[in-house]
Amino acid sequence: MSKNQNAPPHRDKAGRPEATVTKPVRASRRATPYLLALLSAMLLSLAFPPAEIAWLAYLALVPLLVMAVRTRSPRHALLAGWLGGIVFFGLNLHWVRPITWAGYFALIPYMGFYWAAFAWLIRRIEGTVRIPLAILAPVLWVPLEALRGWLLTGMPWLLVGHSQHADLLLIQTADLVGVYGTTFLVLATAGLLADLLAHPLILTLEGRRRVSRILAAMLLAVAGLWAATIGYGAWRLNQAAGRPGPVVTTIQTVIPQDLKNIVKSEQMQTAEAIRKEIDRIRQTERQMLDDQFRLTREALDAAATENLKSDLIVWPETMVPGIMNRAFLEYDSRALESYPELARLQERSRGYWEEIRAAAQEAAAPILFGGHSAELRLLRPDVMMFANQENTAFLITAGTPPYGAEHTYAKAHLVPFGEYVPFKETWPWLNERLRSFTPYGYDYSLTPGRHDQKPFLLRYDDRQARFQVAICYEDAMAYRIREMVRSPDPAQPKAVDFLVNISNDGWFDGSIELDQHLNLCVFRAVENRVPIVRSVNTGISAIITSDGEVVKVVERNGVRRMVTGYATARLALDDRVAPYTRHGDVLVWACTAAGGAAAALAAGRGIRRRKESCP
Repeated sequence: MSKNQNAPPHRDKAGRPEATVTKPVRASRRATPYLLALLSAMLLSLAFPPAEIAWLAYLALVPLLVMAVRTRSPRHALLAGWLGGIVFFGLNLHWVRPITWAGYFALIPYMGFYWAAFAWLIRRIEGTVRIPLAILAPVLWVPLEALRGWLLTGMPWLLVGHSQHADLLLIQTADLVGVYGTTFLVLATAGLLADLLAHPLILTLEGRRRVSRILAAMLLAVAGLWAATIGYGAWRLNQAAGRPGPVVTTIQTVIPQDLKNIVKSEQMQTAEAIRKEIDRIRQTERQMLDDQFRLTREALDAAATENLKSDLIVWPETMVPGIMNRAFLEYDSRALESYPELARLQERSRGYWEEIRAAAQEAAAPILFGGHSAELRLLRPDVMMFANQENTAFLITAGTPPYGAEHTYAKAHLVPFGEYVPFKETWPWLNERLRSFTPYGYDYSLTPGRHDQKPFLLRYDDRQARFQVAICYEDAMAYRIREMVRSPDPAQPKAVDFLVNISNDGWFDGSIELDQHLNLCVFRAVENRVPIVRSVNTGISAIITSDGEVVKVVERNGVRRMVTGYATARLALDDRVAPYTRHGDVLVWACTAAGGAAAALAAGRGIRRRKESCP
């Protein structure tokens, strides 16, 4: 028994034993980790639309990093990081709510957990192994961003690097290592600042003062990283602009999604309600087509005043109603006499096709538009249904034969819940319950297209150019764009000369999603050194160079969202082959290996310490 255990208790003036008082931990100290994580969430939000104060990204994650290394335990770091992530994504993905509240409340905690995992890993590793945050922070953050962009079909939205989209000098490294190179630069800078706050730069040892060698090395390393990034960017931007490409016109419509949506069947209780819904659909379809025809004529007239003649006209995704593939349009009309709704749909779709072909003839230029493809399947003599429905881009030229597109592309990467509901084949009962949370009251699942579809061929000025179409969020998937650009033939540098992104962002009611979508598309252009033409319902439609410069935007009076309009420009085709196109996410794999090694080293030391502390 120790001496302290035998000591008599302290007594007050009356001779009574004094109670032992434990000093409480202040509530403010308990709240500090959460406040720091919230501060990071708010600062990083300001680096993205609508504020877009890009330089704040380099400071934003410093509070989160300081919290992670200074907080009492890994558990507190995890919970505080999770709160910060939930707030950040909750603020910046609020546009999901109008589509599905259930999806929003499921998505945000999931997205926030990546912040939680990051803070927990920082606390566990840095608390055991002395690795500077200037190294540890980017090495851990980059693989987590990449995982988020892949897991569960991927949500590569609001990557830290996206905040720097407008700084052309800094983002040119994307053709080497993708957007993750910019993310790495931001996190390395934030890590260095956190190192300087968490650890003294000037050390005092045996009465003598000297500079911390580790921090001095990190200062030099991060400065070198900045110099290399700026130097590479300047070199790339000073290279030749490329050869003249086709003149492309992009059209922007404004059809809010609530006009396109079909009212759920349980809401239509009477024949009168059904008739009104049918009339509304017909009026919306007519408006969609008339707007595109009108804007196309206006765009061609405006281009003519600039001595430009369009070689390609691009309309947004799914803005042509009906089923537009040849198999449906050429289906024997007599076989549909017993199915009046299908017969009427075929008749309308044929009419739309002829109108578009006439517009292409009038414009003397091909029209690329978005619609749907489907096959008719006879289940039994009295039941016919659609099968293999696809979200498709069609190209019609002046000489296109009736009902046969020159070329088509079917969207390969589908959006969960937006274009299909999971578990249809594996767990039908779960699929049915999940569908109750979607905007539709029926099974709207699409069939994905092949990943190796051939590119489109465009002839212009006695020359030709190849292009491919990324539909909707396919441009958010870096791997999918790489698949489109990378040539399987070693003799051909690239499979395509430019890309077209058609999208329907009418779902998001003119929110900041439109800006976010444009900004991430900038990186796809730089990563693969291809110009990109965007045609987006409700905006933001634009033409982007292979250096990431947005040279044309559809706008009216300075407004880019929820306005109709058009933009025309001649593309500059880039013959440079980007290393990123060939080799992909080398940086991600290097960071994953380094982060895994650091985690393994920390775990090994932790186990050894616990063994040494045991008697």
